[in-house]
Amino acid sequence: MGYFGNSQVGKFITIYPDQSAVTETLELLYYYFHDDVGIRVGSDISYKQGLNVYYRYGTLLDDVENIDKRDKKLKPSSNVEKIYDYRLERYNSLPTRLKAIKQNGPSGVLLALDLQTKLKVIIRYADKYYNIESAGIDERDRLISASSLLEKDFVRNSSFFETVVDAFYVNDVFFVVTEYASGYNLDELAKNGQLGLYSLSERLEIFRNVLRGIYVLNDNLIIFRDLSFSNVILCPNHTIKIIDFGYAISLSGLSSFAGLTLNSAGTYGFFDPEMTIGKKQLDLYSLGKFLYYIVFPQSYLNYTSKINSDSTYWQIKEYVSDSEQYQLPERIAELYRLLIKGEKIQETDLNYLIQHFQ
Repeated sequence: MGYFGNSQVGKFITIYPDQSAVTETLELLYYYFHDDVGIRVGSDISYKQGLNVYYRYGTLLDDVENIDKRDKKLKPSSNVEKIYDYRLERYNSLPTRLKAIKQNGPSGVLLALDLQTKLKVIIRYADKYYNIESAGIDERDRLISASSLLEKDFVRNSSFFETVVDAFYVNDVFFVVTEYASGYNLDELAKNGQLGLYSLSERLEIFRNVLRGIYVLNDNLIIFRDLSFSNVILCPNHTIKIIDFGYAISLSGLSSFAGLTLNSAGTYGFFDPEMTIGKKQLDLYSLGKFLYYIVFPQSYLNYTSKINSDSTYWQIKEYVSDSEQYQLPERIAELYRLLIKGEKIQETDLNYLIQHFQ
């Protein structure tokens, strides 16, 4: 009611979590009350722009005599866990430095120009409840998670992934801005016939770089979950960028979605939703399928050309099965079998094959 000052208005329960579990506590509360509507607490920060979970550092500050004016100038003590949401700016409109050029996908993706740097960027955005799954996780949750994963030091320091330029809220919509990776994704290259023009050695080298990137994630307990031709860009210098972390999950921390059971995710042809397989094996299975299609791009085209908006799941499954009619070379077939079983392969084996097929 505000009897004890404005900072009390709208509050019902106040929790003082252990400093090592601040984010985990916020995540659990956020998803538990995900669909409920509460009273806005004007003095605190709304977690993920939700309507019932708010936070502030309060007496966890080094100097308790200071007052947190919510201007982010008052820094918390060094042993307080950093909250990703706390670093994000809140706007009422898209910053004027970003100028949209065109829609770059079916929805939620824009090609834009950063007027400050004069560079092209990709803007992804998502609102609450869009593309929601049975556990209550929606597209905005996934995009916030993707942005937090891309901000991790080991991801930023790797050349295999897109780089986050900025992330912020506009009212309740979440935006993430990434560098524009020039080039074409492998789906485009396959469909216009360009991928098949590369030698087998060159295509295996592309696969080796994809494998390296996925191993970087897996070794750091991140499962990508949606490896496909559409999510790999081949850049002009033949390097690759793995993009679209929307379905990636971390086995700990922010993007574990508070331990909720997630829907199966992936692109048809690169995963099997009926397959019982451990989390750490999901990406290896997808790598196996990726290897097959990089060797036989025509097989990829055989099933993707048949899929349309009216295709049933069983029809798609049949298209995929029928498309894999070509026999892999013996040594490549062995690597394929290992990956499909969820076992890692050695990069040295790929190096041998790349040299062998030159």
